[in-house]
Amino acid sequence: MSTNHVRSKRKTSGRQAGLMSVRSAPKTSGSEKGKKLLVSFRGRDGMFGVTRSTMRKLAAELNLNETQVVHVALRRLADSVLPAYEPDDGPLTAEQLATVRRLAGRQEISSISSTLL
Repeated sequence: MSTNHVRSKRKTSGRQAGLMSVRSAPKTSGSEKGKKLLVSFRGRDGMFGVTRSTMRKLAAELNLNETQVVHVALRRLADSVLPAYEPDDGPLTAEQLATVRRLAGRQEISSISSTLL
């Protein structure tokens, strides 16, 4: 068998394998699901990264695969950093505040006395 024949056979096999993997890939219809992210591990554990060894230990301890560990970590980071609600429109206007007070039946208090002391 000649070298060219082996090479062409490999190319054909690679193309067929490539087609199979494309066919089996999930259809995302423009969503973010299924998109890949390359993660580079650090040479040692630190504040901004971990080693592959640490990742494997986490996965074993949590009984998760490495991808699931990354998602758990990102979810926890998102929960602690990102706001849980949409920002509001700022302070109420005088008119809005008057409406709230009227609807709440709020009475103006001139002085406060405490019996706790």
